[in-house]
Amino acid sequence: MRFLVRLGVAIVAALVTIGINTMPPPERIDLNVTDHIRRLVGRSTPSKNVVVIAIDEASYTELGVGFDKPWPRALHAKLLRRLKELGARSVAFDILFTGPGADPAVDQELIEAFRGTNSIIGVEAIKKTVAKQGGGIVVEEIDQPYDEFRKVTTQALVNLDMNTKDGFIRTFPFPTSDQTKRFPFLAYAAAGVPSTPGMRTPARRDLINYYGSARENARIVSYWEMFEKLAPAEEASFKDAVVFVGLLLRADTGVAQKDSYLSPFGGEMVFGVEVHATIAGNLLEQSWIHRPSRSLELVTVGLLGGVATFIGLSFSPIILASVVGALAIAWLVLSIVSISGNFFVVGASTVLIVLPLGVLVSAMVSYVGARRSEEALRSAFSLYVSPDMVPKLEGGESALKLGGEKLWLTAVFTDIADFTTITEEMPAEKTSEMLNDYFTEVMDVVFANQGTLLKFIGDAIFAIWGAPVKIANHAEMGIKTAMAIQKGVEKFNSSQRYPPLITRVGVHTGPMLVGNLGSKKRFDYTAIGDAVNLASRIEGLNKYFGTTILISEATRKDAGGFAGSVLVGTVRVKGRREPVSLYSVFDPPLASQVLLDWRNALDLFAKVKPDQAIALFERVSEQEPRLKVACSLYIDKSCTHGQAPPPQGWAGELDFDVK
Repeated sequence: MRFLVRLGVAIVAALVTIGINTMPPPERIDLNVTDHIRRLVGRSTPSKNVVVIAIDEASYTELGVGFDKPWPRALHAKLLRRLKELGARSVAFDILFTGPGADPAVDQELIEAFRGTNSIIGVEAIKKTVAKQGGGIVVEEIDQPYDEFRKVTTQALVNLDMNTKDGFIRTFPFPTSDQTKRFPFLAYAAAGVPSTPGMRTPARRDLINYYGSARENARIVSYWEMFEKLAPAEEASFKDAVVFVGLLLRADTGVAQKDSYLSPFGGEMVFGVEVHATIAGNLLEQSWIHRPSRSLELVTVGLLGGVATFIGLSFSPIILASVVGALAIAWLVLSIVSISGNFFVVGASTVLIVLPLGVLVSAMVSYVGARRSEEALRSAFSLYVSPDMVPKLEGGESALKLGGEKLWLTAVFTDIADFTTITEEMPAEKTSEMLNDYFTEVMDVVFANQGTLLKFIGDAIFAIWGAPVKIANHAEMGIKTAMAIQKGVEKFNSSQRYPPLITRVGVHTGPMLVGNLGSKKRFDYTAIGDAVNLASRIEGLNKYFGTTILISEATRKDAGGFAGSVLVGTVRVKGRREPVSLYSVFDPPLASQVLLDWRNALDLFAKVKPDQAIALFERVSEQEPRLKVACSLYIDKSCTHGQAPPPQGWAGELDFDVK
């Protein structure tokens, strides 16, 4: 595939990857995989300056408070005085103090306690649907504390559910309306944001850095323990600490369930007060998880998808799979390192889902391409070899590429004797019909004997053995095919639909250049070379010897001598200096006496004993009609030798200057 095409497809893949990552599911996958990586990295040490005082089951029991009653305000006042003694920096209540209490004296006591500490108490944004004619509209109201408490405290939003995704609180809270913009969030106010100079705050996409699973994100002290004698080290830990007070139960049922969330570390639910404490710890330590801008994340995943696609189109699916595997490992290592350094790495869904799907698509495309190439190969070579041989072809697509290789093969040429004379009186339609039936008969024989039919040349056929399918005994198969062709022609003639035909066959084995030869726009699978030319010449010599099959010495040797082959002569054809011994096969075989006389006659001919040779050739001619033409040829040559003996060193070869 051309570079620009690959680049274009890669750009489309990048855009598709970006489009996929704009949907919610990939982002959830990224976050969930990041949770697993955080668990793999392990827990970290929470801020030492944050303490959670938990209103837990033990506190209800130890302090004698009923689970079905509000937490006594008198206990809050007592707690505040205790924290003031210990030197707490601020106390943030994840509790709503709405309306006056049942005892004004207790409220006054709490007011004095608030006044003595930096106290932050909660306000809650509540969304309500107001019925209107034709439907309803959603309005947001602020549920504020008791007016007297507001005068001596800082009010802050306790809402966390406004940025809940799938039950997780992952990102920092931000105001969603003009109402909520009036108040800081509880964790921010407790940590001193924005009053502390130089303190940076998270961006909207940054993630809360949880230090561990539930009850591991801050030092937690049960509410009731605050009224017991603490160890000196525990008391010292409250000095300048940010203290959060809130519900922290093991059982997250009933009303408490509304303020509990899934932990990225798994395990028990995390209560709101612990989330606030974790956020405050992040702010104080300046250690939240930084996340790139949305545009940068999309560009990153787009590049991943585009580069992987370009590689997939440039190389095999196996290489693409290796690249994607390497990317996944690299991404995992980078994520582990980045999370340890409080940075979020996007791309989990792309590396773990989108890119593997790309590998699958690439494999499918490759498979379809391979199948198409296979079908193209099968279609192309079904014109040359039998369908049963096509699956055996080696080389795949290379078999259809322009070019060739030099191989040792066997070539066979056939020709119909006196074809012009036979057909000169026949209508063209009848000639065409006869040739088609004849070629079908011969082609079936070639295919049945594992041959490759290269082309029809007029009334001739050119076939080879040994390519493109490798055949060890290609010379033997070439000879057997020549004999089978004669049987096929006999069958063809027996139909008596057409004039009887005589087919002459020439077989030679030698080096040939075989392959797809021609131009880039049009080429044929063929074979060329001196050995091919000689095979054609050998076929043509049949008419001089009166034979129907001639095979070369090279073919006979490659066929292991081929029992039953008979030497008919040694010839020197036009264009070649070296003589070639030619053999024929006869069915039925020659009689033993005829064969003996024939061999003796050839020997006498080669020894230039013309009178004796002529006598023996004449006897063979009378006994075996199939050698009559050959005997006449040798008798004529012997007569010539009687008048003008051949030159010194002559060994019985016949010269043929015709092609």
